[in-house]
Amino acid sequence: MQVGTLYQRLRKHLVAGGATPGTALVRQDAGPLQAQRETFGLVCSALAGAGVPYFCVRPPHGRPPAVAVPATHQSEALSALARCEQPLLAGRQPYGRRGERSAEVGEMRPLRRAGDLEGARVLRLALHFTSPSRTLTLGSEYGCDLEFWAPEGDTLVAPRPNRSCDIVPLHGRTVQGGEELFNNLVSPSRSIGTYPTRPEFTRRLIDDIDFPIDAVYTWVDGSDPAWRARRDLALTGGLSEQATTDARFTSRDELRYSLRSLLTYAPWVNRVWVVTDGQRPSWLDTSNPLISVVDHKEIFTDPSVLPVFNSHAIETQLHHIDGLSEHFLYLNDDFFLGRPLPAHTFFEGNGMPHFFPSVVHVPFGSPADEESPVHAAGMNNRRILETLSGRTLTQKMKHVPYALRRSLMYEIEERLADDFAATARGAFRKSSDISVVSSLAHYYGYLTGRATPGLIEYTYVDLALEETPAKLRRMLAKRKHDAFCLNDTAPTTEEQDALLMRFLEAYYPTPNPFELS
Repeated sequence: MQVGTLYQRLRKHLVAGGATPGTALVRQDAGPLQAQRETFGLVCSALAGAGVPYFCVRPPHGRPPAVAVPATHQSEALSALARCEQPLLAGRQPYGRRGERSAEVGEMRPLRRAGDLEGARVLRLALHFTSPSRTLTLGSEYGCDLEFWAPEGDTLVAPRPNRSCDIVPLHGRTVQGGEELFNNLVSPSRSIGTYPTRPEFTRRLIDDIDFPIDAVYTWVDGSDPAWRARRDLALTGGLSEQATTDARFTSRDELRYSLRSLLTYAPWVNRVWVVTDGQRPSWLDTSNPLISVVDHKEIFTDPSVLPVFNSHAIETQLHHIDGLSEHFLYLNDDFFLGRPLPAHTFFEGNGMPHFFPSVVHVPFGSPADEESPVHAAGMNNRRILETLSGRTLTQKMKHVPYALRRSLMYEIEERLADDFAATARGAFRKSSDISVVSSLAHYYGYLTGRATPGLIEYTYVDLALEETPAKLRRMLAKRKHDAFCLNDTAPTTEEQDALLMRFLEAYYPTPNPFELS
């Protein structure tokens, strides 16, 4: 399929949550966090301007910000919101007998013309936004919930559960709470303001993630002549073709779009580190204090082994990054987030990381006889874990961001010093490698009670396959995956590369703060 034809088909799928190009507000910084912030701010401002009493509520994970109004002030609240300069859409939020909300949002209609909302216990309020490209639209799922709390004696009772409490004093005092309390896409370090709330909603909860989570990328530009000269000088006989193929080192600007995906769908990330071999993307704004480029020489315990062109080797040294937070995500540049993910996707409130086993098995056999360096490393991980615990590893990990703890990495390195050193010395992948951050650290953490399996909706895309254009079209239309990997198991054509760029630009049209203008 021609790239232009694919793009034409992609543009047919602009609607998200009921938005249409004719009703959506165009924003250069369009994204879930922008949409929630703007809608949440509009609702609070309208209520405050009309003198309607309200307080903000801590929503469960996966729900947008929520604002509570005493049910006795429902008419005033609806009238104030109907007068907003930006017309809000409204829909009833279904809930069960005990207040649990349905997965579906009710029909969204202009609030000014929704005369049957009196008596509703919970409403979803939303504006519709779109990027200038019209390929990213944001609707009701990124709005704000309006809850009407019922007076019962001297208390107000919630219409549904939340993260803190279901009952507050009718005339309790109002305090200010940071944005991170009410928006699941915000971390304390990324909070930009405070909102009126009740003291009950400002407590530090058992499962709160209030520690910083960094992100680490490894990146290489395989077209760089200086880098290629270093690689060619290091090439020797007896290496696996899969360890040296150009496809392993090809850069199509995926890092730019992977960063866009990270900043769009995990805006709570604290700081980003890009680990390279004396390279840096020409478009990257390294003056931004939230991103740093780290050279291999800065992290390798034994710099004399450099240069290396082996991701397994580089990954054994990532925890040596000076200034890296204790909790971090590791990503390859072909990893992408597909929709908003709270930090709880990757970590528990106590700091325990989640890992995501794949259905793909590590084959049994001898690593020395295995053509795939990835499978060989999995076999070596299996040997180590059997020696340490008597348990057998059988599953690979999904190609999604790996949640890691720096202290655990140091512990494994100390305990398996010889395996770490041997892998770090390998200029190219070899059958004796271990794969630490993509497998071993997670299983080691699990077997020592410091990691737990998580859930993530994921898909893998092989760019060289004939059915890939149709799959990319479906992915853009539905946006149902939490994360996906766009990989190439063989060299791709110029047309396939152009197709990929069109897809990425359509999926992630909003530039991130790290891009030079």
